[in-house]
Amino acid sequence: MIPLGWPEGHPDEIVQSQIIESVNKVREKGCYCGRKYMPPAEKVKWNDVLYKSAFSHANEMKEHNFFAHFSKEGLDIGARLDRSGYNWLVAGENLGEGQKSFDEVLNDWIKSYSHCVMLMNPKVNEMAVAKVDKYWVQHFGKQMPPKKGK
Repeated sequence: MIPLGWPEGHPDEIVQSQIIESVNKVREKGCYCGRKYMPPAEKVKWNDVLYKSAFSHANEMKEHNFFAHFSKEGLDIGARLDRSGYNWLVAGENLGEGQKSFDEVLNDWIKSYSHCVMLMNPKVNEMAVAKVDKYWVQHFGKQMPPKKGK
């Protein structure tokens, strides 16, 4: 079981690896998202730029007491990742509110069709999770391939 939380700020490498391991166990087995079977997907790895973006959104939701996939400025996940410097090809986001542990929020995401589909998306290969107060933000991505000749 992953610890109840971590101090606000960056989770240490042990917590990061526990989170990634929990997500990858679900992805490796495949699962039903509602009635739709999602086949096994490749493992994801932790990305610190995704973490910074997730933390920023969780912090903004706490500071302004709202819960949404759009920032107070109306920016969606793609625009927020652009602002963070993540050169994304694929991007996605799961949110949680009030769960006491990562295991609890992961279980809730698996039970929700849209969150589960994002968790199992075979097009992403990186992710990070941030928690600020009662808000959980999970960001997923796949970076654009480097331009040829660079």
